Amino acid sequence: MVTNEIGTAPARGRPVVLLVDAERDLSALANKPIELPPNAIAHSDPETCPACGGSEVMWGCDPHQTRDRHDIHPIVWHETAWMADSFICRTCWAGWIEPDEPEPISWVRPYWRV
Repeated sequence: MVTNEIGTAPARGRPVVLLVDAERDLSALANKPIELPPNAIAHSDPETCPACGGSEVMWGCDPHQTRDRHDIHPIVWHETAWMADSFICRTCWAGWIEPDEPEPISWVRPYWRV
């Protein structure tokens, strides 16, 4: 029987990015000035995969990746916020939702990627 590989990783929080740096980076991406509210908090992406420790982490916001195509596993798919929180490891294909604040991480490596 083929199954998903599921695991947990210790709690870690995403580093906070200075507001001025977030505005600069977002403005460069949008090719127009972006001004965030003074109380906005921006977080950077994770540097390593919680499953294998690899550094080939991609943001799960590729418009071609959908739950229907089996690229993102339902365990790490959040119906309203998945684009902001989901990450996928290009080394081992584990997927997870990375919380902003430190809390344990659950990851899954889909059976079609094992």
